[in-house]
Amino acid sequence: MKNFKKIKRLIFCLSMCFLFFSVTESKAQVKKMSSKDLTEKSTAVLYGKCKSKKCEWNANKSAIYTYITIATEEYIKGNLGSEVVVAVPGGRVGNMLYEVSETPFFTVDEDVVAFVWTNPKGKNLITGGFQGKMKIEKDAKTGKRFVNDPDVDSDNANQKPVPGQEKKAEKLQLEDYVVKLKGYMKH
Repeated sequence: MKNFKKIKRLIFCLSMCFLFFSVTESKAQVKKMSSKDLTEKSTAVLYGKCKSKKCEWNANKSAIYTYITIATEEYIKGNLGSEVVVAVPGGRVGNMLYEVSETPFFTVDEDVVAFVWTNPKGKNLITGGFQGKMKIEKDAKTGKRFVNDPDVDSDNANQKPVPGQEKKAEKLQLEDYVVKLKGYMKH
């Protein structure tokens, strides 16, 4: 009888632990990368337009990848051709949704800067997760294109970052950002 009570108590404790840990939020850790880090770690850096998205299972059906085709306007580093297909972990095939945190999201017809790393098997991936994709915005009045420069925080340049508060990015003209990235390759 004593063993039964011990087993019952153990099952109860394990159940409570399972319930407690299953409702806590889990976040993946991604190493913060500067534009310089992203440029140096990438096989290619480019900007262009997202032309299509297609989700598929991998060969052994253990994961879903979204394949993004980007029509390249210009290469800043490397050259993967006039169109490059980039694999992003996650996506939807039929009724199955496979979500991977910290990965970038692409929209068809969106203009982007992409930092691409080609793995040893030849698959093109985005360097640094969500950090390796930047949306290019166009000013409706001037027609000039901008990106949010993740390396600049002009409002709080001399202040310590506040825990839990996102760093504000500064808009930088695309042409200036390209010059900045090219400068990293000269060192």
